[in-house]
Amino acid sequence: MIPTVETKPFAIFDMDGTLVDSMWGWNEIYITFLVAQGATNEAAKEIVAHTAHFTTYESAELFRQYLSLDTSAADIAAELDARMKELYQNVIQEKTGVRAYLERLRNDDVRMCVVSSTPEPLIHICLERLGLLSFFSFILSCEAVGKGKEEPDAYFAAATRLGAAPADTAVYEDSPTALLTAKRAGFYAVAVHDESNFGHWEEMCRNADAIISNWRKI
Repeated sequence: MIPTVETKPFAIFDMDGTLVDSMWGWNEIYITFLVAQGATNEAAKEIVAHTAHFTTYESAELFRQYLSLDTSAADIAAELDARMKELYQNVIQEKTGVRAYLERLRNDDVRMCVVSSTPEPLIHICLERLGLLSFFSFILSCEAVGKGKEEPDAYFAAATRLGAAPADTAVYEDSPTALLTAKRAGFYAVAVHDESNFGHWEEMCRNADAIISNWRKI
């Protein structure tokens, strides 16, 4: 039985799939791009399934190699980010119950930040529009660190800025890979359910210190 989430003095939140309901947008944009470049719909879905914890650049490089494209990964990433920017500006919504949870942590003097694979300008656009940005001390993109969430570098960098030890820091993640990375690095790992991790949820529950199946029930 997974215990109720334990409040830690510090908290690191992923954004996509954790704070906001946006993974469908990334998946749709990625699949549309791959199909337009000649991939079958099934092949596109299969390759996109591996990108949940990737930065846009890492995804773009994977797509470039898979399709043998002459376009640079940087140009592909810029195109994908531009498409997603429109969704962040106009469509993407916070997950129901997230705001109340963040308010509770803030009232408990928990210091919070966001660590995301999404480029920092897009994180700001999304969270500022939704009125969530003020909950966080800072935003850190894996792109700035230079490594995705298959490595713990971004979490360690965030903990250093928070002035926190990993054991005193809760990491909230919807990606099975990112969750396991945080857990192995000594952080208190909280699995957050999302439609995108449905097929991995049991695995995530086994690896997590605690789970959030629904923000409204916390």
